[in-house]
Amino acid sequence: MRTRKWLAGIGLSAMLAITACSGQEKTATDEAAATKDSGPTSELKVGYNTIYGAPLADLAIDQGFFEDENLKVEMVAFQSAPDGLNALQAGKIDIGLTFGSTAPMNFISKGSDFRMIGGHMEGGHPVVVKKEDKDKYNSIEDFKGKKIATIPLHTLDVYFKSELAKAGIDIEKDVTFVEFKSIGAILEAVKTGKVDAGLSGTAHLTKTLKLGLTPALWINDINGSAVCCRVTVRGEISDEDAVAYKKFLKGLIRAERTKFETPEKNLEASLDRFKNLPEETVDEIVNEPHLHNTADPNKKETLAVWERMKAIGYVDEVGKQIDMNDYLNVTFYEQALNELIEENPNDEYYQKQLERFKKQNL
Repeated sequence: MRTRKWLAGIGLSAMLAITACSGQEKTATDEAAATKDSGPTSELKVGYNTIYGAPLADLAIDQGFFEDENLKVEMVAFQSAPDGLNALQAGKIDIGLTFGSTAPMNFISKGSDFRMIGGHMEGGHPVVVKKEDKDKYNSIEDFKGKKIATIPLHTLDVYFKSELAKAGIDIEKDVTFVEFKSIGAILEAVKTGKVDAGLSGTAHLTKTLKLGLTPALWINDINGSAVCCRVTVRGEISDEDAVAYKKFLKGLIRAERTKFETPEKNLEASLDRFKNLPEETVDEIVNEPHLHNTADPNKKETLAVWERMKAIGYVDEVGKQIDMNDYLNVTFYEQALNELIEENPNDEYYQKQLERFKKQNL
């Protein structure tokens, strides 16, 4: 472990063939979503965590991608992932967009009937230390014996602890974890020397540097496609819901492309979401190079995160009996992507997204 280095159009028949390969049983609601006609206007209330914003959704709204699909989207802000997921469970919102990956799976392990149908964010979370201490940390093993600040069940918390365990480091005996409720408190603890390192999050790099701290490594160094925010919905899905979810993901896929090709548009679309922050800070939140906004469900890596959660004790014995594969539905993303391919048969971009989808989900 010591050696780890940080660092043409497709028709309906083809679409159905790919769906069959996914191993998921095709349901009546899946068939409803397969209808290409945008039909009557759909409406969705989409929850997001204020700390992460909603870059792809904001971009889709700004560029009219949802409007193109006859979809009205109302964005609803929440201060934490548990608050947002409780609202989703209660039917107060239709989609949870930026409530992490570990949080929805934690809810599922305790009985919530959710489905993860797409992605929104990968990477972007740093492990921070004092600037003068950065050279002390060249591998995951260098954190052995250290005191580390964390937020339990945060995405980086799960990846980091499980990576320590893989390296043979006992996370109960060989490392001391100090729990906090906010990233701000973690940064302050590192600055004042109460801890040696802190498991931080995206959107805090500017503050980190101003405090004299710096990233020692990123979650991307642990895993290049580390999944965070998953598009999460309730498990009971009507025909109308299925159509609306497909439209929503179609808008996100187009927004992902726009962000990749013209990141300045992503900044412009997000300014209203962070009205009280300077433009350079907003740009960091939505365009920081380690943060990858992608709508692909990345089913394989999401299931790998579930295994990490189980390995480090975040899932009880009852929860361990759950087959998380049953709570992942990649059909709506697949249908949305195939529609875009049919509409743009000579566009290589969407063909490449299809190749990525097959690699990460089938």
